[in-house]
Amino acid sequence: MRVFVSGASGYVGSHTVAALLRDGHRVRALVRDPGKATKVLGALGVPAEGVELVPGDMLDPGAVADGMSGCDAAIHAAAAIGVTGGGGDVVGVNVAGTRNVVGGAVAAGLAPVVHVSTVAVFVPPAAPVITVDAPPAVPRTAYGRSKVIAERYARGLQDDGAPVAIVYPGGVCGPGQPSPDALMQGLAAGMTWAWPLPGGGVGVLDVRDLAAVLARAVTADAAGRRWLLGGHYLTWRELSALCGEVTGVPCRRFPLPDGALLAAGSLLDAARRVRPFGYPLTRDAAEFMVRLVPTDDTATYTDLGLAPRPVRVTVADSVRWLAATGRLAPRRAGRLAPQNTVKETSMPNAAQRVVAPAVQKMAGSAWFARVGPKVVPRLDRVISRVTKGRFLISQTMVPSLVLTARGAVSGAERAVPLACLPEPDGGWLVVGSNFGREKHPAWTGNLLAHPDASVLFRGRTTPVTARLLDGAERAEVWPRLTAVWPVYARYGERSGRTLRVFRLSPR
Repeated sequence: MRVFVSGASGYVGSHTVAALLRDGHRVRALVRDPGKATKVLGALGVPAEGVELVPGDMLDPGAVADGMSGCDAAIHAAAAIGVTGGGGDVVGVNVAGTRNVVGGAVAAGLAPVVHVSTVAVFVPPAAPVITVDAPPAVPRTAYGRSKVIAERYARGLQDDGAPVAIVYPGGVCGPGQPSPDALMQGLAAGMTWAWPLPGGGVGVLDVRDLAAVLARAVTADAAGRRWLLGGHYLTWRELSALCGEVTGVPCRRFPLPDGALLAAGSLLDAARRVRPFGYPLTRDAAEFMVRLVPTDDTATYTDLGLAPRPVRVTVADSVRWLAATGRLAPRRAGRLAPQNTVKETSMPNAAQRVVAPAVQKMAGSAWFARVGPKVVPRLDRVISRVTKGRFLISQTMVPSLVLTARGAVSGAERAVPLACLPEPDGGWLVVGSNFGREKHPAWTGNLLAHPDASVLFRGRTTPVTARLLDGAERAEVWPRLTAVWPVYARYGERSGRTLRVFRLSPR
């Protein structure tokens, strides 16, 4: 068969193209950037001549119709993924794309037409287990709403007798991802810093299993079928434990109330409305983390004569790929780290490098100097209390600690979350940036008056003595500090002052 595929340069689409070719089909793929598609498919072993690439956008009905000409079946795998932010108008894109591709394929007489939906259409769920007969939910998130509207459109075509099949994948992971999405970013972050343990869990679905299902669907009696593929359901505690088992590296974990996670997502969403940035945690992502329940995938594998990989294999291959591509530090990947890797000698770590550039751009802006001091420290104080200092939101940007020092005038203890640079001797360097505002932050005056303080770092409290660095000492450490957090240089220029730098030495 000649199969039309949308989204072939994406994660699911590219693996689906590879699976279709392995099954002996010919593929015509609609792609916006043929160069990117060639590179992504080539990484999966698909030669440039192995697939027919047609330049075009799923939002262009004419381009879609031209691409489908002469094809027998279609798989619609393209979508705007808005769960982790930066998705733009996901409702408009996903709905229009589905109408153009799925509706266009039905009008052109292709059969079957496979629509890749998502388990998000059932979240928040109405029962403790999601089944394929469950009604679409009323999701709170923009991504969920977009997929539900597209879902109702596809189901309407089924009700009219069109040869449309719908597949509902869960959290897709595994090797060969063009750019890490929510679940893969979550794996890297959890193993690098610490695993939050809210309620709920995640469905772990191997991208290769999903691709095999989609490739098999184009030859099955697919008309009117709905196949659930949520994946292996794991609680966050179970997933973190499995990561520790496959790597041999113990994972740090901390309980996190659902409300705190949802609030953190909402606060970051509010900040995005002032100035967009690419930090992955959103209210959408938090909703999925705390609301998702297991899915019943039995009928899907039975109908299509397939079986899923063991979840241990999927998680191990995902971690191995993250480490091989530099998205996870070798010491965190443990026995799954690639051989002959260079030992880490400096910060930030690999997972921080994934999110740091976008966050640095946001943090260096003038508007963040107004918003940041009101949002970040308060949120970090709450998270620090809940996790007993094992985790801070600011750790997703740079290494962070909680400094407790006596007030310069009152003598009362004051706790403040701070970015830091850990030193080999067990001490820390901290900078009085005050988000680039004109005045020195109060905590720096407190340390000048009372140098004896304490540091809470990764769950451990250490008494320290603070010393203000000046002259040659400050000049020596400043390049290291700006290497970790380049925004310090911008803060210094904007504030018009010399930012105070302290060395916190264990007592």
